[in-house]
Amino acid sequence: MKESKHIGKVSISVVCVILGILLALQFKSVRENNQIDALNTTRVQTLQNLLDETREQNDRLSEQVKEMRKEVQSYREAAAGSSEQSDQALLDEIAHLQLAAGMTDVVGPGIEVVLEDSTAANISGDEADYLIHDSDILSVVNELRDAGAEALSLNGNRILATSEIRCSGSVVTINGRRTSAPFVIDAIGDTDTMFNALMMRNGVVDVLKQWSIQVSVTEVDELLVPAYDGTIEYRYAQTATEDNVTDEETEAS
Repeated sequence: MKESKHIGKVSISVVCVILGILLALQFKSVRENNQIDALNTTRVQTLQNLLDETREQNDRLSEQVKEMRKEVQSYREAAAGSSEQSDQALLDEIAHLQLAAGMTDVVGPGIEVVLEDSTAANISGDEADYLIHDSDILSVVNELRDAGAEALSLNGNRILATSEIRCSGSVVTINGRRTSAPFVIDAIGDTDTMFNALMMRNGVVDVLKQWSIQVSVTEVDELLVPAYDGTIEYRYAQTATEDNVTDEETEAS
């Protein structure tokens, strides 16, 4: 009888110990989950604040673009209203600079390149191998530039020397805007030269097709490449003058 009571006490003690361990584990799990929830909430709030700041900055920059375009238009109208030859030369120079800077719509012959993600079966084990990346787009853009493209756009966004093309998750960002596949690259220039540059053996199109990326290259008699509608800010670069060049040479010596 005493032995039975002893076994019962031991059993109860074991159960209590196990219950205590389970409660401790449960408490630890709840505490870790609360910490994770708090961290996620902080991250979401941070991202929301960054998004709000970016939207406000975009709004300010859009207003600056509108004001600058109005100012340029006023200069054009003032020059057009004058009969002096110097004013006409200034008007022509403004038009040329706008064209060179990508600030005006342009039309001309060119080619249209359409890139779409692969639909082939995944045999490499890495799904990313069958998706279009920023490096793929840059390869096409650089090949077109090397072939003499005079104006380029990606999904309707003008590509300038300052334009960034980079992956942002499953989409691509250009000029601060997110865009997704299919990616349409329009290029104005000599159609034969650009077409042959892309379609050469072991060229950029051949490499993309090795991963079953869908690529189509079409020659177009007249393409429209829209103007860049953002703004370009220079915070560090400034126009070189005789004074500041002399100052830098003096400091260097």
